[in-house]
Amino acid sequence: AKIKVTTRSKRMAAGIYDALAPDFRMLRASDSRSALSLKQTHVVFKIVTSDIASLRASVNSYLRLADVSYKCLMV
Repeated sequence: AKIKVTTRSKRMAAGIYDALAPDFRMLRASDSRSALSLKQTHVVFKIVTSDIASLRASVNSYLRLADVSYKCLMV
């Protein structure tokens, strides 16, 4: 799965990236392949796994974390 989160500013994208980065480091230690990148106002994350249930759970978790991070930065 490749997911791109687009924000209004570089600062907001950096905040979301910083929130997701620690979890992505832990994901790399497991049997999944993952990547997280920051490009201007976009945060891109890629998750590759052979287990569809694991992929679905990971995507849902990271989308939820990105959403919560965004909402915290808006306050």
